[in-house]
Amino acid sequence: MLGEERITTYCGLDCAKCDYKEKYNCGGCVATKGNPFHGKCELASCTISKGKRFCGECEKFPCELLNKFSFDKEQGDNGVRIENCKKLKNEFVKEGREGLNPVCYCGLNCDFCFLGQWCGGCRSDYNCCSFATLFEDKKCPNATCCNEKKIKGCWECDELKSCNKGFFKNDNAFTMKAYCLLIKKYGEQVYSETIKNAVANGVDYAKDFDALGSTEKVLEALEKYRK
Repeated sequence: MLGEERITTYCGLDCAKCDYKEKYNCGGCVATKGNPFHGKCELASCTISKGKRFCGECEKFPCELLNKFSFDKEQGDNGVRIENCKKLKNEFVKEGREGLNPVCYCGLNCDFCFLGQWCGGCRSDYNCCSFATLFEDKKCPNATCCNEKKIKGCWECDELKSCNKGFFKNDNAFTMKAYCLLIKKYGEQVYSETIKNAVANGVDYAKDFDALGSTEKVLEALEKYRK
C-alpha cells in the first residue's frame, strides 16, 4: 500500500520527535498496534476498527475525538497532529494520481471533483472514493462492473442508457450519463477539456450540471463549452 513506511502513528503525531520514545522504551503507536507506553489508545482503536491506516484517511476527519485529543489543554498539540494528517494525506493523493487518467469509470473527472484533495481516484493505488465507502466491500459498483467487463469506462458499455448500477441509481444519474455520452462521442481528452473550459467560465462542476435536470440538457450545456 502506498506510503506504508511513512505512517508511524494513527493520529498524526511524530513518533521520531516524541519525548517518551526513549524515556519509556516505547515501540511506537503503529508498531504496537495502538498500545504504546501508556496503554491502549482510544484514537488508535477507532482507526483500526474502521480499517484505516491513520486518522487522515477517515471520512469523518477531523472528528470530534481527534479534535479533543489535539486541543486538550494539558496533553494537546494545538492542532499539529491534524495538520500532519492533512499533509500526509495530500502527499499520498498526489503520488497516487501522478500520471493517471483522471476520468473515473462512471464519467466523473477527478481533477474537478470536490473530493479531489482527499482521494487518489478510482484508478489509482490510493482510491478513497467516498461513494465506494457506502458499500460493504468498499468498492464502487461502476468500477467493479467495468473491470469485470474489461472496459475502460461506462461509456463503452451497451447498457449505459438503461443502467441503474452504482452512481446511476442517484438522483443526478442523468449528469453522469451525459458525461459518459460525451466521452463516447468525442473521447476522454475532449471531455476533460470541455469540463476545464466550463469551470474556467464559472460553472460549478459539482452543482450546475445537476441543476439542469436531464441528460439532454446537460449534453446541450456541455456542447457550449466544447472547443
